[in-house]
Amino acid sequence: MKGVVLSGIKYTDNQDIVYLYTDEKGRKTYILNRQKKGNRLSPLSLIEFETYGRKNAEIQYLKEFVLSPPLPEISTDVRKSSIAMFIGEFLYKILKEEDSSLSLFGFVSKSICLLDMLHDGVSNFHLHFMVQLSKHMGFSISANQNGYDYFDIKYCKFVFIKPLHPQFFDKDNTAILARLLELPANQLNELKLTGEQRINFANRMLDFYSCRFDYTFGIKSLSVLHEIFADI
Repeated sequence: MKGVVLSGIKYTDNQDIVYLYTDEKGRKTYILNRQKKGNRLSPLSLIEFETYGRKNAEIQYLKEFVLSPPLPEISTDVRKSSIAMFIGEFLYKILKEEDSSLSLFGFVSKSICLLDMLHDGVSNFHLHFMVQLSKHMGFSISANQNGYDYFDIKYCKFVFIKPLHPQFFDKDNTAILARLLELPANQLNELKLTGEQRINFANRMLDFYSCRFDYTFGIKSLSVLHEIFADI
């Protein structure tokens, strides 16, 4: 089975609880023994693994795993590891155990590999990921072909008149959204944003997903990204 590590927490002195998004079973929780040196998993690690334990147990154990492929940049570049922490936390919030989808798993896996290889535009990657993910979650955002000034979160469409309700993107965030819908990830360096623009747009995208799932997301790692990319 294949999996994407979303996050992990210490369980005992030699065990971690690891949250994975898997290709076959959606989001699952496992226990990992840390008896072997270096037997730790970081957010967005891509692994192939085997499990053991009672078949119907709520939580099984990770028996063996291999990094597939290794992601050296994400593990050593503080910018990328911070983005990985944010994306892992974000995915944990929106993915449920029943959300098993090979196309979604493929998109997430390819995005992670792209982040590891990316040289320019890294500071905009998490924004691009949040926008593109919508296409794989069943509420795709259509391109702003008419150049409208506002994006209506509630009705998931671009509009030319400011909505009367508070759930919308202002002109600045609407322009960023329209650009990210069309811009390939390998050209993210062309999108010139300030740190303040990034944090504002990320928060509006969280509002967008909160509206879709009907509950508010609190992403702790977003503040870390704001600090790291504040002056980039």
